[in-house]
Amino acid sequence: MTVLSVKSISKTYHEQTVLSSIDFQVGRGEWVGVVGESGSGKSTLLKIIGRFVDADKGEVHLNGTELPSVLSQLLKGHEQIKLVHQEYELFPNQTVQENIAYALRFYERGYQAQRVAELLELTRLTEVKDRKAKLLSGGEKQRTALAQALAEVPELLLLDEPFAHLDQKNKNVLIEAIEELKKSENLTCIFVTHDANEALALADQLLILKEGELVQKGTPHEVYSNPNSVYVAELTGMVNDLETVNQDQRKIIRPNYVKLTRNAERSKVVAVVRNIRFKGAYYEYHCQDSIGRFIIFSSARKVKKIGDEVLLTYADKHSRELPTG
Repeated sequence: MTVLSVKSISKTYHEQTVLSSIDFQVGRGEWVGVVGESGSGKSTLLKIIGRFVDADKGEVHLNGTELPSVLSQLLKGHEQIKLVHQEYELFPNQTVQENIAYALRFYERGYQAQRVAELLELTRLTEVKDRKAKLLSGGEKQRTALAQALAEVPELLLLDEPFAHLDQKNKNVLIEAIEELKKSENLTCIFVTHDANEALALADQLLILKEGELVQKGTPHEVYSNPNSVYVAELTGMVNDLETVNQDQRKIIRPNYVKLTRNAERSKVVAVVRNIRFKGAYYEYHCQDSIGRFIIFSSARKVKKIGDEVLLTYADKHSRELPTG
Protein backbone atom coordinates (compact mmCIF):
# COMPACT_ATOMS: atom_id res chain seq x y z
CA MET A 1 0.00 0.00 0.00
CA THR A 2 1.32 3.45 -0.94
CA VAL A 3 1.60 5.82 2.03
CA LEU A 4 3.23 8.79 0.30
CA SER A 5 3.17 10.03 -3.28
CA VAL A 6 5.35 12.96 -4.31
CA LYS A 7 4.31 14.29 -7.71
CA SER A 8 6.38 16.72 -9.79
CA ILE A 9 7.60 18.76 -6.82
CA SER A 10 9.61 21.86 -7.74
CA LYS A 11 10.97 24.66 -5.56
CA THR A 12 12.95 27.82 -6.28
CA TYR A 13 14.64 30.18 -3.81
CA HIS A 14 15.90 33.58 -4.99
CA GLU A 15 15.75 32.50 -8.65
CA GLN A 16 17.81 29.38 -7.89
CA THR A 17 16.19 25.99 -8.51
CA VAL A 18 16.40 23.87 -5.36
CA LEU A 19 14.14 21.01 -6.50
CA SER A 20 13.06 20.17 -10.03
CA SER A 21 10.12 17.84 -10.86
CA ILE A 22 10.69 15.28 -8.10
CA ASP A 23 8.52 12.13 -8.34
CA PHE A 24 8.52 9.05 -6.11
CA GLN A 25 6.31 6.85 -3.94
CA VAL A 26 6.81 5.27 -0.53
CA GLY A 27 5.06 2.05 0.51
CA ARG A 28 3.88 1.24 4.03
CA GLY A 29 6.75 0.09 6.24
CA GLU A 30 9.33 1.21 3.69
CA TRP A 31 12.45 3.17 4.64
CA VAL A 32 13.69 5.56 1.99
CA GLY A 33 17.16 7.12 2.13
CA VAL A 34 17.68 10.44 0.35
CA VAL A 35 21.35 10.95 -0.51
CA GLY A 36 23.08 13.90 -2.12
CA GLU A 37 25.81 16.48 -1.71
CA SER A 38 25.26 19.58 0.41
CA GLY A 39 22.89 21.91 -1.40
CA SER A 40 21.27 19.15 -3.45
CA GLY A 41 17.80 19.87 -2.00
CA LYS A 42 17.52 17.02 0.54
CA SER A 43 16.35 19.03 3.56
CA THR A 44 14.03 21.21 1.46
CA LEU A 45 12.35 18.04 0.19
CA LEU A 46 11.72 16.89 3.79
CA LYS A 47 10.28 20.27 4.76
CA ILE A 48 7.89 20.22 1.81
CA ILE A 49 6.72 16.69 2.65
CA GLY A 50 6.39 17.61 6.35
CA ARG A 51 4.31 20.70 5.50
CA PHE A 52 6.81 23.28 6.74
CA VAL A 53 7.46 24.77 3.30
CA ASP A 54 5.23 24.98 0.22
CA ALA A 55 6.45 23.75 -3.14
CA ASP A 56 6.11 26.10 -6.10
CA LYS A 57 4.71 23.26 -8.21
CA GLY A 58 3.56 19.70 -7.63
CA GLU A 59 1.57 17.74 -5.06
CA VAL A 60 2.16 15.61 -1.98
CA HIS A 61 -0.39 12.88 -1.16
CA LEU A 62 -0.62 10.99 2.14
CA ASN A 63 -2.68 7.79 1.94
CA GLY A 64 -4.25 9.02 -1.30
CA THR A 65 -5.25 12.47 0.00
CA GLU A 66 -3.50 15.61 -1.19
CA LEU A 67 -1.95 17.51 1.71
CA PRO A 68 -3.05 21.13 2.20
CA SER A 69 -0.69 24.00 1.52
CA VAL A 70 1.33 25.40 4.42
CA LEU A 71 -0.20 28.85 3.87
CA SER A 72 -3.71 27.45 4.37
CA GLN A 73 -2.84 26.04 7.81
CA LEU A 74 -2.88 27.80 11.17
CA LEU A 75 0.27 25.93 12.23
CA LYS A 76 3.08 24.48 10.16
CA GLY A 77 3.49 20.73 10.03
CA HIS A 78 1.07 17.82 9.82
CA GLU A 79 -0.31 15.78 12.71
CA GLN A 80 0.34 12.45 10.95
CA ILE A 81 3.88 13.33 9.82
CA LYS A 82 6.70 13.79 12.32
CA LEU A 83 9.94 15.55 11.38
CA VAL A 84 13.00 15.09 13.59
CA HIS A 85 15.28 18.08 12.96
CA GLN A 86 19.06 18.11 13.22
CA GLU A 87 18.73 20.56 16.14
CA TYR A 88 16.64 18.03 18.17
CA GLU A 89 14.26 20.73 19.61
CA LEU A 90 14.08 19.34 23.15
CA PHE A 91 13.17 21.11 26.41
CA PRO A 92 16.66 21.57 27.91
CA ASN A 93 15.60 21.64 31.57
CA GLN A 94 13.26 18.65 31.31
CA THR A 95 14.41 15.06 31.73
CA VAL A 96 14.50 12.52 28.94
CA GLN A 97 11.27 10.86 30.04
CA GLU A 98 9.57 14.24 30.57
CA ASN A 99 10.48 15.27 27.02
CA ILE A 100 8.99 12.06 25.65
CA ALA A 101 5.91 12.26 27.89
CA TYR A 102 5.15 15.80 26.71
CA ALA A 103 4.11 14.39 23.33
CA LEU A 104 1.59 12.20 25.23
CA ARG A 105 0.26 14.91 27.54
CA PHE A 106 -3.35 14.45 26.36
CA TYR A 107 -3.36 10.70 27.08
CA GLU A 108 -4.36 8.85 30.24
CA ARG A 109 -1.45 8.63 32.70
CA GLY A 110 -1.31 4.84 32.73
CA TYR A 111 -0.91 4.60 28.97
CA GLN A 112 1.51 7.53 28.99
CA ALA A 113 3.82 5.78 31.47
CA GLN A 114 3.62 2.50 29.54
CA ARG A 115 4.41 4.09 26.19
CA VAL A 116 7.29 6.16 27.61
CA ALA A 117 8.81 2.99 29.15
CA GLU A 118 8.50 1.18 25.78
CA LEU A 119 10.21 4.00 23.90
CA LEU A 120 12.98 4.38 26.50
CA GLU A 121 13.83 0.71 26.02
CA LEU A 122 13.56 0.78 22.22
CA THR A 123 15.84 3.80 21.92
CA ARG A 124 18.36 2.60 24.56
CA LEU A 125 17.63 5.51 26.93
CA THR A 126 16.45 3.77 30.10
CA GLU A 127 19.72 4.45 31.95
CA VAL A 128 19.52 8.21 31.31
CA LYS A 129 15.74 8.66 31.63
CA ASP A 130 16.09 11.06 34.60
CA ARG A 131 18.87 13.15 33.06
CA LYS A 132 18.04 16.66 31.83
CA ALA A 133 18.21 17.13 28.08
CA LYS A 134 20.88 19.83 28.32
CA LEU A 135 23.23 17.29 29.93
CA LEU A 136 22.84 14.62 27.25
CA SER A 137 25.38 13.66 24.62
CA GLY A 138 24.59 14.31 20.97
CA GLY A 139 23.58 10.69 20.42
CA GLU A 140 21.32 10.69 23.49
CA LYS A 141 19.65 13.91 22.33
CA GLN A 142 19.07 12.42 18.89
CA ARG A 143 17.50 9.28 20.34
CA THR A 144 15.33 11.35 22.73
CA ALA A 145 14.05 13.43 19.81
CA LEU A 146 13.34 10.20 17.91
CA ALA A 147 11.43 8.70 20.85
CA GLN A 148 9.46 11.94 21.23
CA ALA A 149 8.46 11.83 17.55
CA LEU A 150 7.32 8.22 17.92
CA ALA A 151 5.27 8.73 21.09
CA GLU A 152 2.19 8.87 18.87
CA VAL A 153 3.09 6.51 16.03
CA PRO A 154 3.05 8.70 12.89
CA GLU A 155 1.94 7.68 9.43
CA LEU A 156 5.28 8.98 8.21
CA LEU A 157 8.54 9.70 10.04
CA LEU A 158 11.04 12.16 8.56
CA LEU A 159 14.65 12.22 9.81
CA ASP A 160 16.93 15.09 8.79
CA GLU A 161 20.60 13.96 8.93
CA PRO A 162 20.04 11.59 11.89
CA PHE A 163 23.72 10.56 12.02
CA ALA A 164 25.28 14.01 11.69
CA HIS A 165 27.70 15.08 14.45
CA LEU A 166 27.66 11.63 16.12
CA ASP A 167 30.79 9.70 17.03
CA GLN A 168 30.99 6.07 15.87
CA LYS A 169 29.79 4.63 19.19
CA ASN A 170 26.66 6.80 19.33
CA LYS A 171 26.07 6.24 15.62
CA ASN A 172 26.12 2.47 16.16
CA VAL A 173 23.66 2.74 19.07
CA LEU A 174 21.32 4.91 16.99
CA ILE A 175 21.49 2.47 14.06
CA GLU A 176 20.64 -0.42 16.40
CA ALA A 177 17.72 1.56 17.83
CA ILE A 178 16.43 2.40 14.35
CA GLU A 179 16.68 -1.23 13.25
CA GLU A 180 14.69 -2.28 16.32
CA LEU A 181 12.07 0.40 15.62
CA LYS A 182 11.77 -0.78 12.02
CA LYS A 183 10.81 -4.24 13.27
CA SER A 184 8.59 -3.37 16.22
CA GLU A 185 6.75 -0.25 15.04
CA ASN A 186 6.32 -1.02 11.30
CA LEU A 187 7.32 2.58 10.60
CA THR A 188 7.32 4.29 7.25
CA CYS A 189 10.29 6.64 7.10
CA ILE A 190 12.21 8.99 4.85
CA PHE A 191 15.66 9.95 6.08
CA VAL A 192 18.16 12.37 4.62
CA THR A 193 21.90 11.80 4.79
CA HIS A 194 25.08 12.82 2.99
CA ASP A 195 26.72 9.56 4.12
CA ALA A 196 25.77 6.78 1.71
CA ASN A 197 27.06 4.03 4.04
CA GLU A 198 24.16 4.55 6.45
CA ALA A 199 21.67 4.81 3.60
CA LEU A 200 22.94 1.59 2.01
CA ALA A 201 22.61 -0.22 5.34
CA LEU A 202 19.18 1.04 6.43
CA ALA A 203 17.16 1.94 3.33
CA ASP A 204 14.79 -0.20 1.31
CA GLN A 205 14.88 2.41 -1.45
CA LEU A 206 17.49 5.06 -2.30
CA LEU A 207 16.85 8.43 -3.92
CA ILE A 208 19.93 10.19 -5.28
CA LEU A 209 19.68 13.97 -5.64
CA LYS A 210 22.01 16.19 -7.62
CA GLU A 211 21.46 19.95 -7.81
CA GLY A 212 17.76 19.51 -7.10
CA GLU A 213 17.16 16.71 -9.58
CA LEU A 214 16.35 13.08 -8.78
CA VAL A 215 19.05 11.39 -10.87
CA GLN A 216 18.57 7.78 -9.77
CA LYS A 217 16.31 5.69 -7.53
CA GLY A 218 16.25 2.00 -6.69
CA THR A 219 17.20 -0.50 -4.01
CA PRO A 220 20.59 0.05 -2.33
CA HIS A 221 21.97 -2.97 -4.19
CA GLU A 222 20.70 -1.70 -7.57
CA VAL A 223 22.11 1.79 -7.08
CA TYR A 224 25.47 0.60 -5.72
CA SER A 225 25.96 -2.13 -8.32
CA ASN A 226 24.55 -0.28 -11.32
CA PRO A 227 25.05 3.48 -10.87
CA ASN A 228 23.89 5.47 -13.89
CA SER A 229 26.64 8.09 -13.65
CA VAL A 230 30.06 8.72 -12.12
CA TYR A 231 28.35 11.13 -9.69
CA VAL A 232 26.13 8.35 -8.31
CA ALA A 233 29.00 5.87 -8.21
CA GLU A 234 31.26 8.23 -6.24
CA LEU A 235 28.43 9.29 -3.92
CA THR A 236 27.60 5.71 -2.94
CA GLY A 237 31.11 4.32 -2.51
CA MET A 238 34.73 4.35 -3.59
CA VAL A 239 35.59 3.97 -7.27
CA ASN A 240 38.72 3.34 -9.32
CA ASP A 241 39.14 5.27 -12.56
CA LEU A 242 40.29 2.80 -15.21
CA GLU A 243 40.26 5.16 -18.18
CA THR A 244 38.70 8.26 -19.64
CA VAL A 245 36.65 6.99 -22.58
CA ASN A 246 35.98 10.53 -23.83
CA GLN A 247 35.30 13.94 -22.32
CA ASP A 248 31.81 12.79 -21.26
CA GLN A 249 32.49 9.22 -20.14
CA ARG A 250 34.75 7.41 -17.72
CA LYS A 251 35.36 3.72 -17.16
CA ILE A 252 35.27 2.86 -13.45
CA ILE A 253 35.28 -0.15 -11.14
CA ARG A 254 34.60 -0.58 -7.42
CA PRO A 255 37.73 -1.41 -5.34
CA ASN A 256 36.10 -4.59 -3.99
CA TYR A 257 36.26 -6.09 -7.50
CA VAL A 258 40.02 -5.47 -7.86
CA LYS A 259 42.11 -8.46 -6.81
CA LEU A 260 45.79 -9.13 -6.22
CA THR A 261 47.29 -11.79 -8.50
CA ARG A 262 50.67 -13.50 -8.94
CA ASN A 263 49.93 -14.43 -12.54
CA ALA A 264 51.47 -11.86 -14.90
CA GLU A 265 49.28 -13.07 -17.75
CA ARG A 266 46.09 -12.40 -15.74
CA SER A 267 47.29 -8.99 -14.58
CA LYS A 268 45.55 -5.95 -16.03
CA VAL A 269 47.35 -3.33 -13.94
CA VAL A 270 50.95 -3.19 -12.73
CA ALA A 271 51.31 -0.66 -9.94
CA VAL A 272 53.35 0.36 -6.90
CA VAL A 273 51.87 0.58 -3.37
CA ARG A 274 51.94 4.26 -2.35
CA ASN A 275 49.87 4.15 0.83
CA ILE A 276 48.29 1.59 3.17
CA ARG A 277 45.30 2.39 5.38
CA PHE A 278 44.27 0.06 8.20
CA LYS A 279 40.45 -0.01 8.30
CA GLY A 280 39.99 -2.37 11.25
CA ALA A 281 38.53 -5.37 9.43
CA TYR A 282 40.79 -4.98 6.41
CA TYR A 283 43.72 -3.10 4.85
CA GLU A 284 43.16 -0.64 2.03
CA TYR A 285 46.00 -0.37 -0.51
CA HIS A 286 46.40 2.79 -2.61
CA CYS A 287 48.55 2.03 -5.62
CA GLN A 288 49.81 4.02 -8.62
CA ASP A 289 50.59 2.65 -12.08
CA SER A 290 53.17 3.84 -14.61
CA ILE A 291 50.80 6.41 -16.20
CA GLY A 292 49.85 7.95 -12.86
CA ARG A 293 46.48 6.29 -12.24
CA PHE A 294 45.61 5.49 -8.63
CA ILE A 295 44.03 2.07 -8.08
CA ILE A 296 42.65 0.90 -4.73
CA PHE A 297 42.21 -2.69 -3.56
CA SER A 298 41.69 -4.24 -0.14
CA SER A 299 42.86 -7.33 1.72
CA ALA A 300 41.93 -8.91 5.04
CA ARG A 301 45.65 -9.29 5.81
CA LYS A 302 48.63 -7.00 5.42
CA VAL A 303 50.12 -8.65 2.35
CA LYS A 304 52.24 -5.82 0.94
CA LYS A 305 54.28 -2.85 2.10
CA ILE A 306 54.75 0.65 0.71
CA GLY A 307 56.97 0.56 -2.37
CA ASP A 308 56.09 -2.99 -3.37
CA GLU A 309 55.10 -3.70 -6.96
CA VAL A 310 51.70 -5.38 -7.28
CA LEU A 311 49.88 -7.17 -10.10
CA LEU A 312 46.15 -6.42 -10.10
CA THR A 313 43.28 -7.96 -12.01
CA TYR A 314 39.50 -7.69 -12.29
CA ALA A 315 36.62 -9.15 -14.30
CA ASP A 316 35.51 -6.87 -17.14
CA LYS A 317 31.85 -7.52 -16.26
CA HIS A 318 32.34 -5.50 -13.05
CA SER A 319 33.62 -2.37 -14.79
CA ARG A 320 31.25 0.34 -15.96
CA GLU A 321 31.46 3.04 -18.63
CA LEU A 322 29.47 5.91 -17.15
CA PRO A 323 28.65 9.51 -18.05
CA THR A 324 30.61 12.00 -15.98
CA GLY A 325 27.59 14.20 -15.26
